[in-house]
Amino acid sequence: MFQIIGSILILFGMIFIFSGVIGFFRLPGFYTKLHVAGLIECCGIPLCLIGLACLNHSTTGSFKLCFAALLVLLLSPVSTHALGKAAILSPHLSNIDSDDIK
Repeated sequence: MFQIIGSILILFGMIFIFSGVIGFFRLPGFYTKLHVAGLIECCGIPLCLIGLACLNHSTTGSFKLCFAALLVLLLSPVSTHALGKAAILSPHLSNIDSDDIK
């Protein structure tokens, strides 16, 4: 049962990662690419890690994978927000559209 759940979670995680990579190359602008990177980090990677925890036979290994997924879920939005805020406040970045800020 855990093999099926783990495989489904890994499949959904890989779908998020694959769609994010496609979006990363197709979408224009810094902020849309930042959104796609956040999507990959917040949805794709934790689903894959939790799926791998379901497939893992060791309790300690499963706990470590779930803890890593929890850390990614908590820290990824914070780092994405900090990167976007730094891009807005930085006077050195001239290639970022001012229309994206509003």
